[in-house]
Parts: sequence; C-alpha cells; structure tokens
Amino acid sequence: MAKRTTGSRPDLLDLAFQQIAAEGLAGFSRVALARGSGRKLAEVYEEFPTRTAVLAALGRRLDRAMLAIDPAELDGMTVRERLFELIMRRLEAMAPYREGLRRLARESRGEPALLLQSLCNLERFAGWLMEGAGIRRRGLLAVVAGPALICVYVRTFDTWLTDESPDLARTLAALDRGLDRLERLAGWVTRRPAAGRRAPPAAEPAAG
Repeated sequence: MAKRTTGSRPDLLDLAFQQIAAEGLAGFSRVALARGSGRKLAEVYEEFPTRTAVLAALGRRLDRAMLAIDPAELDGMTVRERLFELIMRRLEAMAPYREGLRRLARESRGEPALLLQSLCNLERFAGWLMEGAGIRRRGLLAVVAGPALICVYVRTFDTWLTDESPDLARTLAALDRGLDRLERLAGWVTRRPAAGRRAPPAAEPAAG
C-alpha cells in the first residue's frame, strides 16, 4: 500500500490497514500505531476510539471518494449508469486496502462488533448511493431498494476481493449481473450506454 501523508506524517488509516493486513484485527495495536506514526496516543484515540473504528473511518473515506463527483456529471445518465459509476468509484478507491479487507473478511464471522460496523457502513453507503443515482424512496421501492442495492454491492465486493485481473473484468461482470437483476426487479430502463462513460463488459452467453 502506498503511504499517504498528513503534512510530514504518514496517514493513520493507511498504517492501520497495513497492520491489519499483517496481524488481523486481533493483532491491531493502537499503541503500536502511535509509535509507528509519531503520534500521541490521544491523537490515535481521536481517530480510532475503538478498534472497529478503523472500518468506520475507511467507510467514510470510501464514501467520500464515491461522491467526489460533480452532480452535473451524472446528468443525462440513467439510474443504472449512475449506480454503475458510483459503485465502481468506491471499489477503485478501495484498492489500497484490499489485503487488510481480505483479512477482515476472513475474521468477520468471529467478530460481532466488526459485523455490526460493516452493516452501519453499508446502510449509510446505500442511502447516499440511492440519492446519487436519483432513486426516489416511495412505495414498495422505499422498502426494498436499500437492501437490494446492498446485496448487489456485497456480491460484487466478494468478487472484487479475489479479482486479480488488471481491468477488474470479473468485478465489472459481477456488478453488471447484479444490476441486471435489479433492473428486472425494479423496472429501471437503463441499458443505453452514456457517451464518454465507462461501460460494463458484454455478458457472456449462458451455457446451455
């Protein structure tokens, strides 16, 4: 992972995920983080009052990366295209943290607090994703849209964790399939490619 710096000091979240990648959440030490970063313990506390706060901090950073787009750039795009663009922006911002996230994914079953924080991150992410994509929360859609988008994202994330291809072809295909299912469920008519926008890969014909 490339080290980000804050002034002359390395970024705490980057250092935390380097630790987690090597030692897991159980081996993550905020005291070691303070020593390695040249920070006081109180500064580390402000960032990570609990060990699972590293996941909350990462979620907020990824949300900001997803939303670092001029709303005007989304104009003229269909709902599907907006969802595709925003989710891929988040996944691309996640790349420096993949080894740590792989470790956390393996450990999450034995860490209820980690699962709870993940759910909080996903709920916040889904709310912003729906607003960014222009999905109106009313009627049945208001009930199912959030959980459905989370399901698509989680399945895409699971593929991304093991996708070693330089162009993330497997991840793009997984997201495209998930959006296909949502499109059939919600009736979004959005297959038209937007000029100048990245396009999902063409789906392979199903065997048989």
